[in-house]
Amino acid sequence: MIIGITGGIGAGKSTILNILKNNYCYNIFEADAIAKEIMTEGNAVYNKIVEYFGTEILNDDNSLNSEKISSIVFNNRDKLNMLNNIVHPGVIEEIERRIANLRNHGEDKFVIEAALLIESGCYKLCDQIWYIDTNTDVRRKRLKESRNLTDKRIDEIIGNQLDKSKFLKYSDIVIDNSSNLSDTALQIQKLLEF
Repeated sequence: MIIGITGGIGAGKSTILNILKNNYCYNIFEADAIAKEIMTEGNAVYNKIVEYFGTEILNDDNSLNSEKISSIVFNNRDKLNMLNNIVHPGVIEEIERRIANLRNHGEDKFVIEAALLIESGCYKLCDQIWYIDTNTDVRRKRLKESRNLTDKRIDEIIGNQLDKSKFLKYSDIVIDNSSNLSDTALQIQKLLEF
């Protein structure tokens, strides 16, 4: 079983991952972390990024300078799309490789977490999509406390994410993570302990 976890920023996706990992022994794949791994020197994704954007996006140690890349793609939809068209397939390929390897060792419980699960096409790997739904006020409070973000920055990020209705169109399950941890854990328990 492959569960896809998605939802807006501040929804508490990492809370869900911890419950699935610690209580139900799921293998967790976080798309952002895998993207960072495959964007290091010596990987095909890294090579394609440097080939497209040029060596001016590199730090002195040849690592990618994420701030320079962000400044290039921030207001340029074509360059952002190109970056996504390089990174997303690489992430999906790496997740598929890791799942196949674990299946060869008898594992059968997997979770893929990605803010861009739908947009990247990664949802196609999943047997079920769980949307983590959280009240906007709760999300804002979490983001201010945990990431020290301003209201303006939160508005920008939320404005660039899929609308809730689009998430729901792809989702099989909705987890309400607006309340406390025990309430969220109980929802997951009811789903998995049938």
